[in-house]
Amino acid sequence: MGDVRPRNFSESEKSMKKRVIKFTVIAKKWFDRINGNTYHSVRCIRHSDGAVCVGPFQYGDGDHYRQTALDEMHKAGWLPKEYTRDHNAKWPEKTVFSYERENNYPILWTVSEGLKRDCVANGKL
Repeated sequence: MGDVRPRNFSESEKSMKKRVIKFTVIAKKWFDRINGNTYHSVRCIRHSDGAVCVGPFQYGDGDHYRQTALDEMHKAGWLPKEYTRDHNAKWPEKTVFSYERENNYPILWTVSEGLKRDCVANGKL
């Protein structure tokens, strides 16, 4: 049998913030088998008031949907102004990518693959 004594938590473990989900992102992906390309669209929902913003159907494989969602949330004014979308800046102070890490990952990502029509519909309001 394992050790069943109560565990003493360190100060850093006690001070860790509880993860609070502020946004949900629904990402739909579609793979075009004929041309070998992957496309995606995103629908972002803010939990505080139910507001929605979308990233339209576009090319991008892998985790590119994350960049699209963060860019759309920044355009909608949902992310603090200190985070920049300028991915080409030589040494940006803070980018939208650092928002998640610095705020205890407040985004719930839901990703699915499906038909092109579902992917296109997800990217429309």
